[in-house]
Amino acid sequence: MKRSVIGWSSVLLLGTFGCGSDGDGGGGGPAAPVVDLRVDNNRDGQIDWGDPTEDENEDVWSVTNGAVFLPNIDDDSERCPRGDQGIQGISDVALKACHDGANEEIDGPDDLADLARIHVVPWPGAGAGATGRVSVNPEAAPFVRLFRNGADGWKVLDVGQLSQDTAPTYAAFLSAEEIRTGVELAIEGKDVLRDAEAWNGLVNVELQIDPGGGAAPKTDLVQMRIAPLLLSHHLQKAERIYVSATGGLDSAAFRQDLQTAIGLAGVPEGLSEHYVGDQWIQDWMETAYVTMPAPGGQHKIDVFMRSVNIQSKNVESPLRPAGRQVYAQLHGKDSAGFTPDYDINSPGQMDSLDSYGNTETIPPYEHNGQSYPVGRVFRGSVPSFYVDPAMAKMLEAQQVQPRLYVDTSWLLVGHVDETVTFLKMNNARGWGMGVNDARLAKTMLEQYVSQGHGAVTMFKGKSWIDFQAQKYVPAEISIDGVLADTEVMAESNSSAVEVDHQMDIIKAEVGITDQDIIPMPFLHIRASGYSLAYQPGTVNGIYLSDTDFGVPTPHGPVINGADPFVTQLNEQFQPHGIKIHLIENWDLYHRLSGEVHCGTNTKRALPTGAAWWESGR
Repeated sequence: MKRSVIGWSSVLLLGTFGCGSDGDGGGGGPAAPVVDLRVDNNRDGQIDWGDPTEDENEDVWSVTNGAVFLPNIDDDSERCPRGDQGIQGISDVALKACHDGANEEIDGPDDLADLARIHVVPWPGAGAGATGRVSVNPEAAPFVRLFRNGADGWKVLDVGQLSQDTAPTYAAFLSAEEIRTGVELAIEGKDVLRDAEAWNGLVNVELQIDPGGGAAPKTDLVQMRIAPLLLSHHLQKAERIYVSATGGLDSAAFRQDLQTAIGLAGVPEGLSEHYVGDQWIQDWMETAYVTMPAPGGQHKIDVFMRSVNIQSKNVESPLRPAGRQVYAQLHGKDSAGFTPDYDINSPGQMDSLDSYGNTETIPPYEHNGQSYPVGRVFRGSVPSFYVDPAMAKMLEAQQVQPRLYVDTSWLLVGHVDETVTFLKMNNARGWGMGVNDARLAKTMLEQYVSQGHGAVTMFKGKSWIDFQAQKYVPAEISIDGVLADTEVMAESNSSAVEVDHQMDIIKAEVGITDQDIIPMPFLHIRASGYSLAYQPGTVNGIYLSDTDFGVPTPHGPVINGADPFVTQLNEQFQPHGIKIHLIENWDLYHRLSGEVHCGTNTKRALPTGAAWWESGR
């Protein structure tokens, strides 16, 4: 048998293949019908007609087999509004609804490349009375769309409801001629999987052929799965860095240091600046992706998730305005702006938890017999101070990055990136964590006092903002002064206990040990009844490459010509081959309750060594 290979973006090569045969059946009797659907069951990115693994266990999607298709949410033909001017006056709801999966057309060859193929294998011996149909299980039918490749090109396949009973059939019919020549189909998801209770993401596509002449109909079924929305983790290579360009000298200084660090780290696509007034780009956007197998690797759509921070009760446009940038600047070919689900009536006092500084990803690991090859979603949430349930439900529906929650209710901003970060390490796991250590910060300052440096100034030339009095207040203070501040000392002790509680959960769930942790010292202060970094929170940095980490300049005391908080970081990171890059962020971020990570975002390459379909979930 000659082998014909059908790629994920190629056309059907017709021939006589499948489980039946043409001719007289080998004994002069009637020809056995060919009833065979083919998909990329073995996930090599192409349909291999002569490979038996394309047919094995194709009716049950599993960790070892089963075809994948994408939620087609990008805008390959760029038909949607774009540009800051182009989206003016267009509601949040309308922006969310404009993408390739929202219409019944294939928007050019780039759009076609986002669809997975399904082939009805030809039965050349089909008689004039043969009939057939392609059906989709009723649970999946509202969420997927099929196209048929015919003489007039790709047209939507009308998979209509054939019955009104409790288990209706959704099917499209095939003519005898189509059964003889074979049919090429393509499938797309109309949207990201949002609610696993409404649909679990699995599609049963069934071919039924009635040979006619009183013979019984025969069927073949393949089960496919929609690709989940995946969040990136720090071990994935940084491709591009995003920042808000808000104007002013403080923004210019921040972006200059960031640009220098990006250049030294060799981030291939460099820095992308967004001219919006909201400087907290980590919070109003999150980078994600969806993938399916392709020849030689994976086909990816980058997904830029808008935050679900509720800014008004206007049902058409309730969300944080800066998030519209994901549609204005980032929606296009193989790149999707995306709005998750949200509850417009979610409690306003918890809204900060829905900023994406509170949505990070634990890198891949194995622990206690469980494997997480694409990591886990990591968020701050407790029963009394919780994330938007609709958003949480959507993330949970993706299945392959199970969520892990810790308590951030004690923090003023309430984000997980205020206390921990993830980075590559020379250990058995291949990665570890940087963790806020307020006890170490106090110990370091006490050590310098014992060495006679108690009068040395911290925060030289810096100021706080007194919002009530609408004035700047000098931040300069001696080491002695800091240690004498009972409020700072008490809050730092309290924060250390809270971080311990976070780490207890992470250690139990992930298997992290103290040897896998880099202590990152900074003190805390009480603010509006919650905890906030008093010194620049160096853990809230940006991981630019395996060997480059950008941190906020600590502005610690200068002793013997060096800031010991910078020295400590260099000494801790150097054994893991990581260079520290200082980024000035006091004026723009620190005194406004944030740091470097809050003001940046990162698009990352696909992870190496694992695909989500190998997760077993």
